[in-house]
Amino acid sequence: MASGIETLAQRGAVLAQGPSLAEKFKKFMADPHDPDSNPSGFIDIGTAENHAMLPEVAAFMNKHPVHFKAKDFSYGEGPMGTLRLRTAMANHMNRYFKPREPVDPMHLHFTNGCTSLCDMLGYTMFDEEDGILIAQPSYSGFPIDFGTKAKVRLVHVPFHGVDQFSVAAIDKFEEALKKASSSGIKVRAMMLCSPHNPLGQCYPVDTLIALMQFCNKHRIHMISDEIYGTSVYEVPDESAVPFVSVLSLDYEKYIDRNLLHVMYGMSKDLAGGGLRLGCLLVRNEVLATALNAINQFHWSGIANDLTAAQMLEDVEWMESFLKTSCERLASRNALVRQILDERGVPYSKASNAGFFMWIDLRKWLPDTNGKGERISGWERERELVERFFDNKLNVSPGESQSAEEPGLFRVVFSHDERVVREGLRRLLEVLDGK
Repeated sequence: MASGIETLAQRGAVLAQGPSLAEKFKKFMADPHDPDSNPSGFIDIGTAENHAMLPEVAAFMNKHPVHFKAKDFSYGEGPMGTLRLRTAMANHMNRYFKPREPVDPMHLHFTNGCTSLCDMLGYTMFDEEDGILIAQPSYSGFPIDFGTKAKVRLVHVPFHGVDQFSVAAIDKFEEALKKASSSGIKVRAMMLCSPHNPLGQCYPVDTLIALMQFCNKHRIHMISDEIYGTSVYEVPDESAVPFVSVLSLDYEKYIDRNLLHVMYGMSKDLAGGGLRLGCLLVRNEVLATALNAINQFHWSGIANDLTAAQMLEDVEWMESFLKTSCERLASRNALVRQILDERGVPYSKASNAGFFMWIDLRKWLPDTNGKGERISGWERERELVERFFDNKLNVSPGESQSAEEPGLFRVVFSHDERVVREGLRRLLEVLDGK
């Protein structure tokens, strides 16, 4: 009997035979760890969610349920988000991102998550096989978000020891752009993760300015992904830099306003990943028109819309929520530092943002696989990932984050303290060969 693959078009067949998120998550979703009810279950310190704040979101919504009107069940105001939600988000961004020019609700475009935003930008900003510049390492979802449908190529920028948060990094962007151009790849944009995922660091103002000038010089878009912008906290390392939104700068001195766009959403800072709401601040009218032309394919829905608006509108609750979130993240960050320092595991000490720590396990990469065969390169990292998995632990490997070399991992600590401790205990247990 035929497999059924012949019933699909070529592009459908490619998707059917490609990687599956469902398969990836099936093992640990079937046996999730719980400190009380299932302590031996699978621990996921690879997926970046604000688990530590989920109870607060649930408590708020149970205390302040959304009340629907009959018109809420119509098609309403269309797919880009209700004016109520766009106004609430604009006020939120004006309060926390300190923009030089206030965010106008009419410049915000909502979709069912930032993944969809990337897909839409890939379709409207790029032609197939065009490139987007992105610093290494980078968020593991971008190749899928930009590449699956829009067929945009990621042009990775390696730094070879140069501090990518310094102005000196601009030379590396120039080199990557030149190399891409000589290979026939037309680069149309840069994706800037600010704060950075997976490094958990923020960009100094002078570097942000230099990056904007670089984009303006080459007439390429800058997409500033600021989804961790209010998940920034105090750490002991003096090299840590506070978060500064590009919106707070007098950016029109450095870049055409038609080239600068800011991405935000409910998933990270606001612990609302399940709401599937991402938004883009875009002041380029032509791009906005193009996005609106395809936004109906990425409509989130009124229940999610009103739930998010209700959260954002309660300014007093939101201020308390973000304060508590940053306190918990700082506490977990300190815990991870303490445990790694005791064990002698190197990590990014300037990390002061997001839900994760970039750790260096190159010293512990195995030389042989489970069959006793000699392995090298990325196979060594994959073998370590398998050993973590065998110990019921999911950690994000550097290969999935487009790291420059094997052995670097992203550890997510935005969990209950007991989960963080047990996750690191299992990680160290594998490193000790137990």
